[in-house]
Amino acid sequence: MTGVQRVAFSFAKGLKERFASEGNAGQFGLALPKNADAGSLGMQALSSSALRGVAWEQFELPVQAKNGLLINLCNVAPLTRRGDVLLIHDAQAFISPQSYSRAFRTWYTTILPHLAKNASRVLTVSEYARKCLVEAGVSNYEKIEVIHNGVDHVLEIEGNNDVLSSLNLVPKSYFIAPGTTQAHKNIGVILEAARQIESEGIKIVLYGSATAASFAAAGYVLPKNIVLAGRVSDSDMRGLIEGARAFLFPSATEGFGLPPMEAMILGTPAVVAPCGALPELVENAALFSDANSPDAWVSTMRSLLNSDELCREYGMAGMRQAGKFSWDSATRKLYRVILETQ
Repeated sequence: MTGVQRVAFSFAKGLKERFASEGNAGQFGLALPKNADAGSLGMQALSSSALRGVAWEQFELPVQAKNGLLINLCNVAPLTRRGDVLLIHDAQAFISPQSYSRAFRTWYTTILPHLAKNASRVLTVSEYARKCLVEAGVSNYEKIEVIHNGVDHVLEIEGNNDVLSSLNLVPKSYFIAPGTTQAHKNIGVILEAARQIESEGIKIVLYGSATAASFAAAGYVLPKNIVLAGRVSDSDMRGLIEGARAFLFPSATEGFGLPPMEAMILGTPAVVAPCGALPELVENAALFSDANSPDAWVSTMRSLLNSDELCREYGMAGMRQAGKFSWDSATRKLYRVILETQ
């Protein structure tokens, strides 16, 4: 799942349980586009859909929602609706337009202020994201409420340690980071850091949809110590994170920053850039490295490799800090918003 999909899934699961526990199970339903599967939620969609994407969202979804309160969890919503709840995860299309296609950023930057105006309640996932949405003119400060994401979903996943041998990785000897060429994800600083330690045999694993061809098209040359894991299952992901010396996250801006928080709750130290919502969320429980300095990332990685005590310190601190962000707490807050809006 993408981060946005993970959040939507976790909220849907939590709301289903919350409505059932309050004796209101029949009041909660799920609307899904064509070919989407809610089987793992133990639910069926309200009705079958013939469309996907924007077409489903703008034309079929309003019909499926009928007169109910629509909880939109994935940044966007039907333009024809009024009085619903809208969760906007970040303002990246405004802050880092070069990260997106022209069509995508034009659509988002045009539609979001209208959707926020139409909504009864606007939610976001951090104080940083709230500030950015206000500065972008999406909505006013008073209308936006912050509900932090949960992180504990990753604890329900059974890790697969066999993935390490399949990639020729030695536990606790490599680092891991999301592999994406989006500009705001700032992967270039990690690639340059990897180049500096290439002769030392220190591997950095990049996971995600970006391929060697994707990196080449974006102008990056991959050092030989970069391992491309590609798309991985949740089970393999947990195995890779728990086997890593540390999780690297150099993003220049993030509305929340779910990946390093997932690593932290699993006890893997996180190294992050002091940007976006990350200082707000990780506080002093992660190591910080300058977003623009490969040398700083190399220094931090070497410190972790040379000190088991430093790894234990930040592993424990990360678990304590990330443990504060539960889906039960987040769902309770969203459920309160729903009751107040109905």
